[in-house]
Amino acid sequence: MGNRRYFVILLGIVALGLALRIASAQGGLWLDEAWSAELVRQVRTPLGIFLNINHDNNHHLNSLWLHFVGFDAPPVLQRALSIVTSTITIAVAAALFRKRDRYAALIAALLFAISPMLVDLGSAARGYAPMTLALLAAIVLIDRWLTDGGDERIRLRLALCFGLGALSQLTMLFGCIALMGWVFFSLARHAGWVEAGRRTVALFWVPVLALAVVLAAVAGAAMASETGFQIGDYRPFGFLLFLRAIIDMLGFTIGWPIVSPWLIVLSLILLTLAPLAGVRSIAFYRLSIVAFPVALAFLHVGNTGMPRYYLLVTVALLLLIAETFGAVIARGRGRRFVAIGIIAGIAAGSLWQDADQIRNQRGNPDSVIAAMRGRQPAGAVILLDRRTGRAILTAAAAHWHYPIAIVEHGCRPGRFLFLDRFTGEDFPVAPRRCGTPYRPIASARAHGLSGTHWTLYERRP
Repeated sequence: MGNRRYFVILLGIVALGLALRIASAQGGLWLDEAWSAELVRQVRTPLGIFLNINHDNNHHLNSLWLHFVGFDAPPVLQRALSIVTSTITIAVAAALFRKRDRYAALIAALLFAISPMLVDLGSAARGYAPMTLALLAAIVLIDRWLTDGGDERIRLRLALCFGLGALSQLTMLFGCIALMGWVFFSLARHAGWVEAGRRTVALFWVPVLALAVVLAAVAGAAMASETGFQIGDYRPFGFLLFLRAIIDMLGFTIGWPIVSPWLIVLSLILLTLAPLAGVRSIAFYRLSIVAFPVALAFLHVGNTGMPRYYLLVTVALLLLIAETFGAVIARGRGRRFVAIGIIAGIAAGSLWQDADQIRNQRGNPDSVIAAMRGRQPAGAVILLDRRTGRAILTAAAAHWHYPIAIVEHGCRPGRFLFLDRFTGEDFPVAPRRCGTPYRPIASARAHGLSGTHWTLYERRP
């Protein structure tokens, strides 16, 4: 494949990924995004983001971006940091394999462009997309370090990846551990455990120091505050929740819409057979896809029932698929048609899920404001039944510059009632507040990995 043809195809894939992310970024901010924006609005200064928002919903680089664009900015602009960094990640994924296998490079770019998991996180006002870029950049650096014989001058670049990744999202810690284990086990095969340990420490002491500085800054700010570090919603470890999160993550990674434990089995089979295709970074794949989630289960870590918690697995699995099937296609035998068929199936399923997400717009809370403004253009009083809906409504109203008064407690008269619910919770058909009956006038159910289920009610005459 010639250089010109390769870069034209790659440019088309990047453009596709960008278009999917922009389309997916339409609609109002959902619950977690809205609370991130609300926390930033409350502290008002960039320094306050680091000192005063001691909350797991504070992804520092994303919060700085939200502060820069403003609370009332269009949602697509508030999500622009994720859109840009996630789009760059597509090209970086291709760069990982370009020198040794251009088929693998283009497959990696395609998978990173259309994976529903990455399209969702790459179009949300959260820190997961910048973290993914930092993680993938570190993978490229380490891959070249292992291939070219080792040059410790990359330590500062790795330190930048570790530091910025952690400032984007603290789950970067999981990726850093997997990267260090990858280097150690790769070196140990030839140099022995002692020498591998020495060289691993020599390579990573500066990056680990950068990571430690970020973690210490977050911990120090939390310890100095009156409330300490806050977690929006903590759930203790539960094996069924853990298992469902793993399955959902795998399904949204490769575009498989049917919930099935066979996704775990197929991933393990691919990981087992990958060395036969000449996959080189098998230690990284094993640590990321198997050891990481097993360690979380063994330690009974809380809040592991969310698919986005396993973003490291998504990155590693997509790279494993690209490297394995790229090698099969490059050999040019009959199996290449099977490999092409599998990649085509992943692409079709992913695009189908992407289209569903784009149509759904995470439940689009902006529709709440549109419904109220159509009935009461000058502004509205709206009642809540729980606190989670406040940030959603405040962010949507700020975007539309529509004045609202939110009533969380008491019986102040209000024409509208807003209820938000999580998956598995039901909405009442005819709720009553302060003796007044309400009827539903608008609602939405979010599809996919993120979003807000809501119903808007109006007071009956």
